[in-house]
Amino acid sequence: MDFRLTEEQRLFQQTVREFAEKHIAPRAREIDRKAEGIPEEIIKGMSELGLFGVTIPEEYGGSAVRGEEMVYALLTIHEIARADLSMSLPVYALLCLGWGYVAARFGSDALKRELLPRIARGEWFLGIATTEPSGGSDLANIRTHAQKSGDAYIVNGEKIYISGVVEAAQRGGGHLTLFKTAPERGTRGMTFAYVPLNSPGITTQKLTMMGRMGFSTGMIAYENVTVPMQYVLDAENRGWYVLMEGFNAARVLVCAACAGGSERALEMSAEYTKQRVLFGQPLAKFEGISFEIADDYAKLEMLKNQLLKTAWLIDEFGKQPQAVTRKEINANVAICKLTAPLLGVEIAKHVMMHYGGLGYTIETPVEMLFRGLMSYVVGAEGGANIMRIILAREFIGDVAIPYK
Repeated sequence: MDFRLTEEQRLFQQTVREFAEKHIAPRAREIDRKAEGIPEEIIKGMSELGLFGVTIPEEYGGSAVRGEEMVYALLTIHEIARADLSMSLPVYALLCLGWGYVAARFGSDALKRELLPRIARGEWFLGIATTEPSGGSDLANIRTHAQKSGDAYIVNGEKIYISGVVEAAQRGGGHLTLFKTAPERGTRGMTFAYVPLNSPGITTQKLTMMGRMGFSTGMIAYENVTVPMQYVLDAENRGWYVLMEGFNAARVLVCAACAGGSERALEMSAEYTKQRVLFGQPLAKFEGISFEIADDYAKLEMLKNQLLKTAWLIDEFGKQPQAVTRKEINANVAICKLTAPLLGVEIAKHVMMHYGGLGYTIETPVEMLFRGLMSYVVGAEGGANIMRIILAREFIGDVAIPYK
């Protein structure tokens, strides 16, 4: 089994890195501070490189390589995250790539023709709306519901901690949204559909978060919002299953952002400790520091290999579902998502400590990484304990699920 990148993939990675280092890295602090968020020229540059289209088929305006979508998406997000340690742009991009991939797989032809070309061109934003004020990670008990009215649903409810509420309002686009259509059937009675944020009956409220300051997070309220049947992914009452497959793709890209940012932070620490002289010798001479860097490097390399394997598994499942089991994908994704945010925050903390007092200032961008990655530690795209539940279920069996 060969997980080495192909020549085409390496060339793509190099191209993205060069773009990111030239156009994104110098503006990362600006993105973190700027009230308007991500500069339009950066979005335009990414779209011209085809980065928003790597998970979208060519017939819908994308640039996807069939059967390699997740590997290319992984490379894209990793390189962007190396350049923008605030995690604002990486999260914006990974949502478009991850949920664009889901829309391409499960959306109707009408939805794909309306939505995907605009995502691929970087014109619209696409996110996900599942979490609710009453439930948090308990998605099986959401309250947002819908009733049929002709060839549409009428949706009512609330979502919270939803990324991109400002961007979708300003740029266009919306969110793949989970709601109940047959409440008596539990998870078998949920539907997943695209809901444009400019739909009549939607109101939003922006929340102030501790990190990812260049990218919005907020609340969405739905009051008698009409959602056409053609916006449904897969079919009515199949939403839970589509969502779970979507989470697998999204979580891989979240971990790619964690890994990319952590990789750059660790490189910064290596560079600094070689140059910073204390007690007559470079900091790197002190084993208390060099061994800690070595341990972090080893853990990060293992994570990167695990991520590449997991992206490959998802791509293989897309090509030939009989060759890879969902259980195998679920377990590998959960391993990555359990590891990446926690490791990233630990690396960021270590690097800040290696810098000493300088590390506690905004002159060192690692503090942006610490703030940004904490969102994935506390629960976004599934917290650590949710990943442990998934792993216990896949390894031990359903008896290990605490809420059954």
